[in-house]
Parts: sequence; structure tokens; C-alpha cells
Amino acid sequence: MLMLMDLFQSVIVLGDQPTIAIIAGGPGTGKSTLVNQIKKPLEEKGGRFVEGKFVNFHQPDVVLTAALDTFFGILFDKSRDNPKQMMLLRWRIHDAIGSGSDALLNIIPNLQKLMTMGDEHNPSSHSTRGYNTSKRRGDIGIRMKYLLVKLIGALSHRSHPLVLFLDDLQWADAMTLDVIRMIMTDPDIEHFLFIGCYRDSEVGLAHPLTSSLNDIQNQGTNVITIKLGQIEKECVNSLVSDALCLPPSLCVRLSTVVHRKTGGIMLFVLKFLKSLNEEGLLWFSMSSRRWEFDLNRIKVREISDDVVVHMTNQMNRLSKRMQAKLKCCACLGPCFDTEILRKAIRETDFNINSFLESSLEDGFFQHIVDDRYKWAHDQVQQAAYDSCCRMIFLSSRDNWNISFEYFIEKSFSRTDSFCKQRIIPSTSWLQDIGKSVSDGVG
Repeated sequence: MLMLMDLFQSVIVLGDQPTIAIIAGGPGTGKSTLVNQIKKPLEEKGGRFVEGKFVNFHQPDVVLTAALDTFFGILFDKSRDNPKQMMLLRWRIHDAIGSGSDALLNIIPNLQKLMTMGDEHNPSSHSTRGYNTSKRRGDIGIRMKYLLVKLIGALSHRSHPLVLFLDDLQWADAMTLDVIRMIMTDPDIEHFLFIGCYRDSEVGLAHPLTSSLNDIQNQGTNVITIKLGQIEKECVNSLVSDALCLPPSLCVRLSTVVHRKTGGIMLFVLKFLKSLNEEGLLWFSMSSRRWEFDLNRIKVREISDDVVVHMTNQMNRLSKRMQAKLKCCACLGPCFDTEILRKAIRETDFNINSFLESSLEDGFFQHIVDDRYKWAHDQVQQAAYDSCCRMIFLSSRDNWNISFEYFIEKSFSRTDSFCKQRIIPSTSWLQDIGKSVSDGVG
């Protein structure tokens, strides 16, 4: 944490040379949680935070533009609060990317909204009519890379430093890695910090990410690697002590068992403690007015060494209806908003606010801003994803064809083209599964 904050101070506050902070570790070791710690001090400095996440087999070439689109969507919603600041930003962006930037605006619709804000008298300006956005998203050439670099440069300056965070870089595509290289070696970009996370167990010396980072470093850019792993017994004991409001000496026996069963993986530790409470093995005693636990039963309590299996078991304890809704959310990608979720569910008696509140409380989701949410961890989404895959394989061909076509075609009107663009890439894997089901039963 201290190393990341030092980088934040030197690059963001002082405007030193742009630096890459790479956080490596296994799933559940707290990589994303560590990055989230700089959001508050960044906001206090008037900074901006753009974040994206790669998902295995899910169109990696759209991650960066989707992250920027989400960022500009949030910025556009706040534009009424400070119109002068938005006008200054529009000028900076226009000066950076020029007037011949329709292709960039077409793949970042919310940037187009921001740039044409107040130009209702000229609806033809930057029109996307007849433009195949989905095709262009996967066909980003040299000029498009150049425009993305200049856009990042326009967003980052002394009064509004910028952090770009991309998670799960082990699944990044060559185009995104090249854009990162171009950003980090551009001499005009200041007050900018790039943070990337990846699973070190999936990245070797021959991996494209390794080669890309070496190239960036050879061009004079600082690449700082922070490795996260299992937390020590003492750290688990401190965590348990803080959670239970008990002296550390009274938590040693419990924390030792917790550490042994979870392997010191932060995500496991937190979920294991929560499950102990739910199963009555860890409880608050009204008589003693303190937390107590049944150590003997905890010692024989089984826990999966696979976080996906562990989270699946937790989901299986929920109601069938709750499970179905979580599976649907898993199909919407790592991030989603309430509008898309409501159209995907299509149940008149579905209380979306109650569902989201319950899911947040159970630790499945995290609230981003306004009506946008994300999965608390990619392994949590993976658990729901795998469960959904099994459900589809067990379905009949006819039921599959009806449900998928109804979901994609009937849930969205012709005017909801942007919603379709956001859902169909996230659910492209469903088409392959559906084809496998059809082939298998046909």
C-alpha cells in the first residue's frame, strides 16, 4: 500500500514521469482492493479514475474503449454541476483529437454526447448514422491508437490528474498493450499513472504482457511491480481481531485455523468468516457481550481450495429465484447498470432495488456510481457464470433457442442499439454454448 501511495504522490501530485504500477498475484489476493485505496485521495486532488477489466474469451479489444465510455457517461451525468469545467475539458479534447475524429466518437458514444452537448441545433455533427460501431470496435488501426493516446493526454493534467486501471491484463489483446506502450512513452502526457493487475500464475516469460512490459521499460519508462500473495498468520490474526473487536491474544487460536484453511488468501478469509457466522459457528453472545466461536467444529469444517467452488456453494444456499437473477447478471459482463438488468430480467414483480441491496450485503456486487454496479470479484462472477453454463447445457434445444432470441431481440427495441452493443459482446460466449447444445441434441 505504501509503495502504491508513493507512486501516486510522485506521479499524480508532483507530475513526475509517467509510471506503470503492475500488481501481480493470484485470484483473491486483494489486487483490486489495493488499487481501490487510491480512489479517495485521487478524488481529493480533483483527479479522474478510468477502470476496465478483461474477461477471458470476451472481446478484449473493446475493454479500453468501454472503460472510457463508462467514464465519459459518468462525467456527462455530472456535467450540469460544473458546466464551465466541462467546457474547458471539451476544448482540451477537441484540441487533442482534432475535428476528424468521428471514428473515435463512434466507438465511445458517451464521449460523443459530451462533445456535442449544447449542439442540438446541428444534429448532423458527428452523426453515427449508418456506422457499424460493433465492426469498428474490433478494427482499431494506427490512427485510432493515436487518437486514444491523445485523448488520455487531454484528460490528464495538473488540476485533474488521471489514473487508468486495467484489471486481468493476462487476457489483454495486442492492440490494448500497444496503446498502453504508446501512452507511457508519449512525452506530452503528465500527471498520469497506469495501474495494471494480472495473475502471475498465468503469465510467463513468453507471455505477450511480459514482452510488452519489457519493451516499455527499455524505452525509459519506470515499471514498478508489486507482488501480492498469501497474507501471514499475524495479519490474519489482526484482521480477525479487528472484525470481532477482541484483543489479538484471544483470536490466535481462531485465526490460526482460519489461516490454515484459507491458505491466507484474503478473499477466502473474509468469505470463510462470513460463512462461519451464517452457520452458527461464530456468533455474538448477548450474555458475555462479545463474539464467541466453536473452535472444535470450525476445525472439522470443510472449505474448498477452489474459490469458484467455494462461491458456488455459497450461491447454492440462496433461493432459486435469487440464483437465477445472479446467473443473469453474470451474463451481462463484469459491470452492468440497472437499466440493462431490468430489461434482461423482464419480470413485472421483480424488485430490482431489493435484489441489488441483498446482493451488495452478501458481497456479490459492489456499487460503482449512480445506477452502475460491478461484481465484487471476477471469481464471484465466474461462479455464477459456470452455474449458468451448466444450466444451459441441461436445457433442451428448443427452450434454449427461444430464451436466447427472446432475451436479445425482444428485450431491446430498435432504439436501444447501444444497450445491445453492451450486452451482445458480454454474452457472445452464450452463442457458442447454444450452438454446442443444439449440435449435441440435434
